[in-house]
Amino acid sequence: MKGDLLSRRGNRGGNTPETVDADLLSVEIPEDLTFETFVSDPYAEAHNALPRQKVLELDCLGLRWDGQTLLVGAPKESWDKVKELATQLGIKVKLIEASREEIREALSLTITIEKASFGTAQISKSDAGEAPISSLVQQIVERAFLERASDIHFETYEDHVLVRARIDGRLRNILELPARLAPAISSRIKVLSKMNIVERRRPQDGQFTAVIDGHPLDIRVASVATVFGEKLVLRLLDGRRPSVDLESLGMSAHQLELFTKMITANNGLVLVAGPTGSGKTTTLHSAIQSVAVEHKNAVTIEDPVEYVVPGITQIPVSEANNSGFAVQLRAVLRQDPDIILVGETRDAETARISVQAALTGHLVFTSIHATDSVGALYRLLQMDIEPHLVASSVRGVVSQRLIRKNCRFCTVKYQASTDEKVTLRAYGFSSDSLAKGVGCTLCGGSGYRDRIAAYQILSINESLTELIVSRPDPHVFRKAATKAGMTTMDQEAVRLAVAGITTLDEAMTLLVGDE
Repeated sequence: MKGDLLSRRGNRGGNTPETVDADLLSVEIPEDLTFETFVSDPYAEAHNALPRQKVLELDCLGLRWDGQTLLVGAPKESWDKVKELATQLGIKVKLIEASREEIREALSLTITIEKASFGTAQISKSDAGEAPISSLVQQIVERAFLERASDIHFETYEDHVLVRARIDGRLRNILELPARLAPAISSRIKVLSKMNIVERRRPQDGQFTAVIDGHPLDIRVASVATVFGEKLVLRLLDGRRPSVDLESLGMSAHQLELFTKMITANNGLVLVAGPTGSGKTTTLHSAIQSVAVEHKNAVTIEDPVEYVVPGITQIPVSEANNSGFAVQLRAVLRQDPDIILVGETRDAETARISVQAALTGHLVFTSIHATDSVGALYRLLQMDIEPHLVASSVRGVVSQRLIRKNCRFCTVKYQASTDEKVTLRAYGFSSDSLAKGVGCTLCGGSGYRDRIAAYQILSINESLTELIVSRPDPHVFRKAATKAGMTTMDQEAVRLAVAGITTLDEAMTLLVGDE
């Protein structure tokens, strides 16, 4: 696999040197350096059980070996040939359907594990030569990409540099480096993202792109000074990630009906609430794509533009050029829009313009940071939006959190324990059957692969509209909303566990006390 890291866009001004001292990038890398998590592969026996040539030919891969039976992932059209191969090898196999893309992605990871060598890895000669530090940074980015990581953290401490990757929402330690390598790593990343390599005291932002295994990867970089040196966080925005349609979001049938009713209205404001990284952008894009028909003018204002969608006008926000959300939203209102997606409502000015747009015949979707659906409404009130304007403009609020999904390749059903049955009964479920992933090659042994959102949907009806105007205590409004049919976030999470989509333990991490 080959992946060249290529500079594209830079920071928000300041000195942006193109080169850096070659001696700094050529710092000697310890020969015994290994990835702690990535190389620790308990499923090596499984994915090496079949001949590599046949694995490549049939797009199949051993996922888990229990000593007697090999779990093999493969496209259905390859199953007969895999069975023939298993007979020739004298092993018993259990087949599970997997797409060619999933198998090739996992195979790329296993091959990279086998070939990991920090001292000999090469990068494009046109991109800062073949310095060991350049190779080190590239291998870290490649490995994080193959593990489906969303972020990479480079944390400098007194005697070491800790590298962690956020995979399915959880940070994992993947590498520990000598502290002396910290300045070189920081300089390499800053060169790529056109940041000022001399400035080590003030926070900086930058950006560059990588092409890894033929896939474009947009990487946003943020640096900050700490006690022992700089910390850098790389946000990986995967250009290959497809958008998600409404039916695939994970809402229950009733929730999907309510949400569809909100987003198909002729006008009004629809809020999507949740913390950073909770999937709000995915939900917003699913909504606008479902209603952006040919005869309507749909416009998005985003920071950054994560999904490029044909037929929709997409406008990036640039605070450096004094074109933030409020400025761009004013401009969009002069573009004869029917549907407007505002990536985030961060301030009172953006909130007020969004509300006014909703009241003047536009359909507006936006995200807002709040703990739950009721909290999102009160965030508008805290931004000094008059209660009668909130009541008149808001069609509904969706609050969401992401939880890890059971790996579909190694999920097994089991009987709930006594404590688990008590929890299920407390949420009104009579089922005694649950599911969990037992670990395989494709989930890295975690039992989880990818994430799904648990939703709380607040649909504004006539009685709730009248209540908003009086601006009651949030607790009073929450009780009224629950009476009107709003479910709690933890109830939805437990529903996903009963459906076998996640574990009950994972569902319990979303207890938000919103009753």
